[in-house]
Order: sequence, then structure tokens, then C-alpha cells
Amino acid sequence: MKPLTEEILKIQDYLNNQLKQTKKSYNNSYYQRSTQRIQPLTEESLATRLGVSVEAIREQRNQLHPPLFVAWCKGKDKSGMGWEFNKNTGLYYPVS
Repeated sequence: MKPLTEEILKIQDYLNNQLKQTKKSYNNSYYQRSTQRIQPLTEESLATRLGVSVEAIREQRNQLHPPLFVAWCKGKDKSGMGWEFNKNTGLYYPVS
């Protein structure tokens, strides 16, 4: 009976170590993703990200109030990110 108990304990240790390693790698990958910042985009880059033309970006930005433009972008962006235009830089900045 003793050899069987020892084998069961070895298996339990192995499984516990596997679980700890899985949690550790998951936590590290989550930490790395959460600390990445989405960079501002040019008009061309935003058009590519949203899957629309540069003309569509300009048209929507000129026709819609800024909050509605952000909402329009959220609807087009695969990750649901909104984008806001900054006149001073000429770039589009992410808005959650």
C-alpha cells in the first residue's frame, strides 16, 4: 500500500506544479498585455484598422459630433476601441 500512496503523492505534486506554472504564465501574459498602450494612429492607419477608406474617416469626422465619431469608430473597430481626433497633432487617439 505504501508504494501506491507514494505514487499518488508524486502525481499530486506534479499536477500542483503544472497548475502553478500555468497560473504564473497566464498572469505574466495578462500583465504584459495590460501594460501595453495603444499608440495614436495616423488617418491612414486608422482607416486600415477600421477597414474603411481614408475618405470615410474624414467624412464621418466632419459630419459627426466628436462623441458620435468615437461611437462610430467603436462600431468599426474589432476590439471595440473608440478613436478621437486631435487637431493639434493630426493623430487619432484611443478612447475606451
